[in-house]
Amino acid sequence: MLKITTIRETPERLKVCLCGQFTAEYVPELQRTLSPENTDAKKIALDLSNVTFVDRDAMVFLCGAKSRNVAIENIPSYVTRWIEQEGRCGPSHPKSSEK
Repeated sequence: MLKITTIRETPERLKVCLCGQFTAEYVPELQRTLSPENTDAKKIALDLSNVTFVDRDAMVFLCGAKSRNVAIENIPSYVTRWIEQEGRCGPSHPKSSEK
């Protein structure tokens, strides 16, 4: 189960907090939450501090969101390592591009 909570931090910034297991079944719901039709925020951040599990489809979604300039905050370390190992989102820091 995944709980999605939106917090309007400022008129221009929206934070979307996820809590629980982020799996493929929740990707469409999160896409709707982040769609331009549903938010007028210029800056959007995903907070993963309370995420306990991420599957492959969710990881692919996160990489896509990152490429659309959605800030991803508090990423669990195992997700960061997984993304780096697969090279899905490009280098997250300069050292990761040196292989």
